[in-house]
Amino acid sequence: MKIVHILKKEPREFDKRIIEAQKKDNDVRVFELFREFDPDELLKAVEEAEKVFCW
Repeated sequence: MKIVHILKKEPREFDKRIIEAQKKDNDVRVFELFREFDPDELLKAVEEAEKVFCW
């Protein structure tokens, strides 16, 4: 499953554990909005994802 996590701020320990657990069985991409990122890459990832989480 393709999953995208969009982080608006530095993730808490709980958030990190969820992301790491999902990485075991899924194709997971993480975008940190508080750091530099490619908006075109983010849009493409969201369009292709089956699930999107925004933290």
